[in-house]
Amino acid sequence: MKWTTRCWAALLALALAAAPVCGAPAIVHDPIKVAVKGQPLGVRATVRDAAARVEGVSLFYAASRGMTPFRVPLTSSGAGTWYGTIPGHMIGPGTQLFYYIQAENADGESRETEWQTVKVVESGVAPEAIPAASTVAQQAQQQMAGPATAQPPAAPPKSGKSKYLLPAAIIVGGAAAVGGALAIASYNSGSSSGEEPNPAVAGNYGGSYDICFHAAATTNNPTPAPVCDAGLVNIYVTNGTAQIVGLWGAEVLSGPVNGNVFTIVKETSATAKFPSAHLIAAGEFAGHSATVRIDGYSTDPLQPGNFGGRLQTTKR
Repeated sequence: MKWTTRCWAALLALALAAAPVCGAPAIVHDPIKVAVKGQPLGVRATVRDAAARVEGVSLFYAASRGMTPFRVPLTSSGAGTWYGTIPGHMIGPGTQLFYYIQAENADGESRETEWQTVKVVESGVAPEAIPAASTVAQQAQQQMAGPATAQPPAAPPKSGKSKYLLPAAIIVGGAAAVGGALAIASYNSGSSSGEEPNPAVAGNYGGSYDICFHAAATTNNPTPAPVCDAGLVNIYVTNGTAQIVGLWGAEVLSGPVNGNVFTIVKETSATAKFPSAHLIAAGEFAGHSATVRIDGYSTDPLQPGNFGGRLQTTKR
């Protein structure tokens, strides 16, 4: 009798030890294969948890597997969809970028994907289709609220990962997830891609801008009209730094120039037309002109939505 009790206890202990972590969130994500050097790269994933509320989702990325990764908290658009971006000045000068996604629920249980490898290509080289910068946030807002189909995960391998990866890392199912834009919250603004600033781009660039705010759809207003603004703008480039003046009221957007490109990320206050925002300006110099793509999202919880725009300037 005692032997039988001990056997059942041993079998029960083994079963409990082998049981998967059922309460951990499920991550639905299609790995990104290609990124353009110097251009922001958007990442989108669907995260669901039947047992507890999803508390947060983060993106970790690095230029090599041996580096301590940078962390980007992803933003929820509802329907289990989370999105964010890797800033352009962090993509390059190498030919690869590495990232993984981590999700945690209200019970403190977490899960991550495996490390993903992204091929970094020069501007103008696109072996695969890479959507425009503003598409990730727009797609996230439009994501259907239907339940994601999750495939049973395989037992997680006990590999020698870095301390930033937990052993329960899996990938479940798949969803579109490439493009550009939005939701950076923690990054090293002083980081450089390693490329020296090009002295030929120094100077004053003048031109025009247009920027629009696309409010999130609501039940009472399923197709809100965009709110737009346009005017004159200047870009001053001195000592390897680009400053955009005139785009957002009295705000000055400033960031380092890496070769012929720059990326500026800034939290801005509300204006007469627009709510407070998290903006990303991705610029490129070509000859005597400088073009800048503007993306971003509202940081006002009462006015959710996304920004998109463009600056077109010439050297004076």
